[in-house]
Amino acid sequence: MTDFFAKEQAAYPDIAPRYQQLQDLHARKLYHELTGELEAFVRDPMTHKSPLNLVNLYQDFIRTFQDKLNQIRLVSICSEISTQFADPAKAQAFMEQLLGHLSNKTAHEAVLLCTMQIALLKFRRGLDFLAEVKTTIDENKHVIESLVGAEPVVHAAYYRVACDYYSALGPADKFYKNALMFLAYTQYDDMRPEERFDLAVNISIAALTGDGVFNFGEVLATPILGALENTDKQWLSDLLHAFNKGDIDRFNEIVGQNSKEFNAQPALVTKQEYVKEKVALLALMVLVFQRPSHERNISFREIAEATRLPQDQVEWVVMRALSCKLIKGSIDQVDGIVRVTWVQPRVLDNSQLQELVARLDGWEKKVNSTLLYVEEQTPELFQ
Repeated sequence: MTDFFAKEQAAYPDIAPRYQQLQDLHARKLYHELTGELEAFVRDPMTHKSPLNLVNLYQDFIRTFQDKLNQIRLVSICSEISTQFADPAKAQAFMEQLLGHLSNKTAHEAVLLCTMQIALLKFRRGLDFLAEVKTTIDENKHVIESLVGAEPVVHAAYYRVACDYYSALGPADKFYKNALMFLAYTQYDDMRPEERFDLAVNISIAALTGDGVFNFGEVLATPILGALENTDKQWLSDLLHAFNKGDIDRFNEIVGQNSKEFNAQPALVTKQEYVKEKVALLALMVLVFQRPSHERNISFREIAEATRLPQDQVEWVVMRALSCKLIKGSIDQVDGIVRVTWVQPRVLDNSQLQELVARLDGWEKKVNSTLLYVEEQTPELFQ
């Protein structure tokens, strides 16, 4: 092992102190500290040297004591090392070699993490391996969902594979759901800038076009759309905010100002009519949400105005909302009124929360006013 470090330090003098630190920690058997140093070492682009110095680090150093390391962190370290292989097939073989050393009995989560990393590499190898990737996703879905107290990186790895698969093959709604789960288990700062940008673009398009995706507040509550700010794709973020508010005028304005970019997205062009239908449905939901529960008998005229539809299409949009289970209620065709008894709960953004706070303040004032009136009219009850 001494010979290994001497050779590496001579080959890469600019990072020789880093190699020396690894050797010293190992000599002192400080495996916890050594694990942290190894993580920092393999993640630092400055330590990635040709030819395959990180792979050599594993083969000649880490492998000799890998059983003494936290097995999940070991898999994460090796995943970083595998990026040195230009050929994903070689990277896959490297990770499969590691998987053979892991014990499913004592390191079940590490085995699962390693399996997901291998699936990701298979996905990158192309069409011939997509069936195997889908099998891995399906076989481990219940396993992931039943994990309690597992490291977030294990969940994130599963949802990352599912994201990549459904991003490539669809459907959009499955990609959207898995992307949200990936974001729930992944720190924004841990993602590379290009990874954030690609995910922000894909999740925006999936939200707009995905069947049954109406709760945009879930993605707006994450920082991912910040990756689109001050880029040529910021209009996607603006479009999502307009959708979430059911603001059809703003939607039309953004599309008009960015028609070239909009038409450059095949998914948006293909489902353009559905996207327009969806924003109308969201406008209806917002209209219902903004009214108190005891004032939800809404006229056809009001719905037509909110959805920017002709009045003779109001019944159609309400029927669509009922069939999508966005609202519950009934239609009075004689009086031209829709009676809404329930609207699908949504994750609210800051402006919508402020509206709710204002309504609660109004309710509190009404309650206080009623209490004062009762006290004045029936003072004997309070004596």
